[in-house]
Amino acid sequence: MIRPVPPESSTPADRASGRRCIVAAAVLWSLSGVITKALTGLDGGSIAFYRGLFAGLALLPLVRPRNRTFRPSMLPLMIGFGAMTGLYIGAIKATTAANAIFLQYSAPFWAVPLSLLILRERPDRRSLWGIAVAVVGIALIVILGGGGGPNDPLGIAMGLGSGLMFAVVGVGLRSFRGLDPMWLSSVNNLGGAIVLGAWLLASSGSIPIPTAPQAGILFGFGVIQMAIPYVLFARGLRHVPAPEASLIALIEPILNPIWVILFIREFPDWPTWVGGSFLLAGVALRYVPIGRRRLVPVPSPGAEETGVPAPPA
Repeated sequence: MIRPVPPESSTPADRASGRRCIVAAAVLWSLSGVITKALTGLDGGSIAFYRGLFAGLALLPLVRPRNRTFRPSMLPLMIGFGAMTGLYIGAIKATTAANAIFLQYSAPFWAVPLSLLILRERPDRRSLWGIAVAVVGIALIVILGGGGGPNDPLGIAMGLGSGLMFAVVGVGLRSFRGLDPMWLSSVNNLGGAIVLGAWLLASSGSIPIPTAPQAGILFGFGVIQMAIPYVLFARGLRHVPAPEASLIALIEPILNPIWVILFIREFPDWPTWVGGSFLLAGVALRYVPIGRRRLVPVPSPGAEETGVPAPPA
């Protein structure tokens, strides 16, 4: 279990190092759009399959054997993780990367009703205000942010679906807070790859075999964009409070479309930028560390243990 170090035990140098780790993780996570757009000739499901496979295999050796505990109740979480990554990568393929990443960041607001229903965690007023601000942004992207592309409606729907599944995964991970988060990430990536592989076999009868250049990019996608930033984020959380880490991680959805503009020359329309700004402002409103905690959970065994939040897809 990765535990945060109490603030009084962390030196300023420790906290600075933790922030650098989280910034580095967010920058690496932000590469998902440009890498997906660069992988021509492969559909979103195939890309998500190979990325999850390589990420899970890269993380597995970092997990101590005694921490590799599998429970049948983890199967729905693995299915949700596979759906989340498949929908997100599919959304990037179908619409602009900006639409996909901004809509995935609707996850915190899907998580509020899910947490209330499943974990009995009640949102406070700040969370509700954050939802109200974010809903304006989501509406702008959904109604006006398509840009006129033939697959934009499908891409926007997949982006919303990835946000919903991201929330499901996040709530599900809280149910396994007593397990090693590195193990959870590894098993979710591998399990998600199995789910995506089964879906590819059922829908098309085969899993596409990448060319050598594609395989190299997919390996880097899984290891550099998924596995390494997860380790960096986990290390950063040892010295940085989770709300601050969540705010720093907002670098990811800001940089993601910028990389695509610079390297792919894909320019989102103004409703995407305005809607994304509202959405990220709503997320920031939830995590700005003022006042009391935003959720009041019902105490449960192991609630004092802090795991690592689910990484973005």
